[in-house]
Amino acid sequence: MINLLAGTKIAKVSKTPGKTQTLNLFLIQDRWVFGDFPGYGFAKVPEAQKRQFELLVKEFLNPVNFQFAIQIVDARHPGMDSDILLMEWLKASRLPHLIVLNKSDKLNRKERTASEKQACKSFPDEAVLFASTLSGEGKREIEKILNQLMPGVRIKDPGTE
Repeated sequence: MINLLAGTKIAKVSKTPGKTQTLNLFLIQDRWVFGDFPGYGFAKVPEAQKRQFELLVKEFLNPVNFQFAIQIVDARHPGMDSDILLMEWLKASRLPHLIVLNKSDKLNRKERTASEKQACKSFPDEAVLFASTLSGEGKREIEKILNQLMPGVRIKDPGTE
């Protein structure tokens, strides 16, 4: 998702879920800082390391360090315990956020409807948006939200530069 929004491949992507083991920060256009936090939902790591991931999130993901959070949830598995805990953390910390159901291109119509229904149940009263880095779905909507945070600062589409 960071690569999609940045318009370039700055974040490493692995086929193995949970490969991000540290907090990675990316400076975009000298104005935006995107943070890629370790995902502990699918990570094949010991429980002690998952707890370390949670501590990292709690230490750095707050309104002091970030203006907004985009919680990326696999659209094929919305509502995992770790996703619900993170959403509750974001709400408790009063950090404005959006839940993005990523990999929407991997769902057929019936699965997408079921995913949306589960997401609404798991994340009540939350803004939820389907997205796909493959098809670009959701990119414009996310850009619009981010651009509203800092009027006059645009996330540029590399195709128009």
